[in-house]
Amino acid sequence: MTITSVFTGVLFALLVVLSSCNGAKFPPGYTLCKPNDEKCLFERIGTTFAKHSKGIPEVNLVSLDPLIIEKMDIVQGDGPINIVLNFKNVELTGLSQSVIKKANGFTADPTKMDLGILVPVASLIGGYKINGKVLILPIQGEGHSNMTMENCHIQLKWTGKLVDRANGKKHYQVDKLKATFDTTRFYMHFSNLFNGDKALGDNMNQFLNDNWQDILKELKPAIVNAFVQIFQSVVSNVFNKVPYAEMFQ
Repeated sequence: MTITSVFTGVLFALLVVLSSCNGAKFPPGYTLCKPNDEKCLFERIGTTFAKHSKGIPEVNLVSLDPLIIEKMDIVQGDGPINIVLNFKNVELTGLSQSVIKKANGFTADPTKMDLGILVPVASLIGGYKINGKVLILPIQGEGHSNMTMENCHIQLKWTGKLVDRANGKKHYQVDKLKATFDTTRFYMHFSNLFNGDKALGDNMNQFLNDNWQDILKELKPAIVNAFVQIFQSVVSNVFNKVPYAEMFQ
């Protein structure tokens, strides 16, 4: 759900740093940072979010705003919420407005990295299909969804190491990634719930928004798990493309 945007933003901050590597065609004036230069990293990451949100193909950096997600599944099978929620051809928007809060561990020989960002408004918009139970009510539908979060505070932590590749250079390999997030407000709207029954659909959407805090609490683990898998793949695409040493001065 929109919560997803949270992780999206953070993981991409990493991509931002990577996008300043040598051997690729970057915009004039795009400078490299020295390892562990937190001030420079803050500036470079913020610049990439704001000015290069459409991606940098030369380093396998995909578009960040919108971030296109062809397929994503949220499965919650225990507790008050028991649903299967499938997203298809959705767009995550808002990452171009991200504010970088933390960037640690980008050293010459990295092991642990830590990235924190704030996304003022993030929206996940596109096709959905849902079936199951939310708190005390059944829910079922397929159509268009819009989930929006305000003030998404995202924290990403990952571990990894430099490994030798066939090109004779060292690339960073992400071994394990963890993510957490918080938001001050979570809005949801699903069209065509209950086979288009407007009264039932309107009541369910109202119920979801009235109880967003309880719903988000239950869904957080499943959402985090889905997005960690997606974004670890995105980040790894960049690391696999660019030798680590070429990402810095």
